[in-house]
Amino acid sequence: MSDLVGIVLMGGKSSRMGTDKSQLLFSLRYNSDDGRITQIDPESTNSEVLSSSFLPPKEKNAPITLTELAHTKLKCYVDEVYFSINKNQEDLGLKNTILDEYEVEGPLSGIISALRATKRAILVLGVDMPLITEQSIKNLIKHRNWDLLTTTYYQEETNTWEPMLSIWEYETLPCLEEYFESGGRSIQKFLNQYGNQRVPIINKSEFINVNTMEEYKNLSLS
Repeated sequence: MSDLVGIVLMGGKSSRMGTDKSQLLFSLRYNSDDGRITQIDPESTNSEVLSSSFLPPKEKNAPITLTELAHTKLKCYVDEVYFSINKNQEDLGLKNTILDEYEVEGPLSGIISALRATKRAILVLGVDMPLITEQSIKNLIKHRNWDLLTTTYYQEETNTWEPMLSIWEYETLPCLEEYFESGGRSIQKFLNQYGNQRVPIINKSEFINVNTMEEYKNLSLS
């Protein structure tokens, strides 16, 4: 089994969404056998049913949430999957949770909390990136560089990182803590400051963040 621990990063405020986006239902069909995502009728409830000791029980044909989708994608490539949550999400019934040690401080605090809790290298997947495929996860792991702090997808056209699908070595923690304690909150600035493995993006359409209700309703493969 992989030495990596999977982290579903889901503890954000979801302020632009107006509701906890981690619990939104996924309106596309995800096939865990081949990692493909296909379009389905958004009104259909004939979605894949997940069974896991880390997730609440699902009724037959119940649609899956973005949290369950992210868990399904990560579980084949890591030793364990943990959910990075905030205090308001403690009543979701999830197991293997890591409570963000800081409130309203952005995704860096969730990553720091996850590294502290697991004391392992982590594979991070943001809960609001439902179009990420297993091919992109496998490609990231293939290009992992143990000698650098992170292995992260990179947008060459915009010179920006895509850290919501990335690998963070445990040795990154002291640098992250120093940066965070000095007031740093930007993942982009942190990744630009230290040496990191850049992985070119194969399909940019996968790296869509669902931040608003309009983006969620318009979620599609096109």
